[in-house]
Amino acid sequence: YVCICKGITQKQVEEAVSARKGQSSKDIMRALGIGSDCGTCVEDAVEQMLQSSNKKPRRNHSPEKSSCHSNE
Repeated sequence: YVCICKGITQKQVEEAVSARKGQSSKDIMRALGIGSDCGTCVEDAVEQMLQSSNKKPRRNHSPEKSSCHSNE
C-alpha cells in the first residue's frame, strides 16, 4: 500500500496518474484521498506518482541492488 489509512495501492496510484495526465500530484492525491488522514504517506505517494509518470523503474527493483541473482 502507498496509503494505509485509505487503503490506496501502488496500482491505484499508477492508474490515477495515467487517467489524469496533466494534473498535479496534489490534485491526484486529493482525488484519491492520499494524505488526508495521518499524512505519513505523502512523500512516498509523490515519489510513486513521479515514477509512474516517467515510467522509471522503482529503486528497490534495480538490478544492481538485487541479491536474488548474485553468484556468491
